[in-house]
Amino acid sequence: MRRLFLRGHIRAWGIGLALIGLAALTALQPAGSGRSAAGNVAVLRHSAPASASPVSSSPPSSAASSSPSPTPTSTATAGASPDVRSPLPALIVLATPTPVPVQPAAARPAYSQAEVVAIINAAAQADGVAPAWLISTAQCESNLNPYAYNPAGPYDGLLQFLPSTFRAHGGTDIWDPTQQAQIAAGMFAAGESSQWPVCSHS
Repeated sequence: MRRLFLRGHIRAWGIGLALIGLAALTALQPAGSGRSAAGNVAVLRHSAPASASPVSSSPPSSAASSSPSPTPTSTATAGASPDVRSPLPALIVLATPTPVPVQPAAARPAYSQAEVVAIINAAAQADGVAPAWLISTAQCESNLNPYAYNPAGPYDGLLQFLPSTFRAHGGTDIWDPTQQAQIAAGMFAAGESSQWPVCSHS
């Protein structure tokens, strides 16, 4: 009886130990699996950037391709004719009057001083002006040179007329000593000798 009791007692201890071991294994299994899951999560976290790299280099999805693209707009702009406006203002060119140039002696007849004096005498006598007065004025103005030219006015000819004054008194050829003498004689006779403020009083 004692042997049977001991065997039964040993079996009971063995079964108890077995149950305790089984329970320990069962209790340890979730903890092990939990650590494994955490490890898997860590691995996935570390591997996430590597897996994201190919996605960023892949072609855009259909949703992204449906968004408007700036390329057609730039193409349309390039195809359109540009509205080019000059940044510079329009230039206005003012025409300046060209003074009458000195007529070369070769293009005109040459006059001696005696001939010029004779022309002035005839013009002065025709208008009742003292010939010496008109001659001295011409001597002072041009030294009796029918082709004298002063760019300051300009003043032209035997009695150094302004072109505007000469034309206003009916002159047509400012280098003609006869016209110059006749117009000057008429102005002297009309009391306009002040048009020569220096030489007419010399």
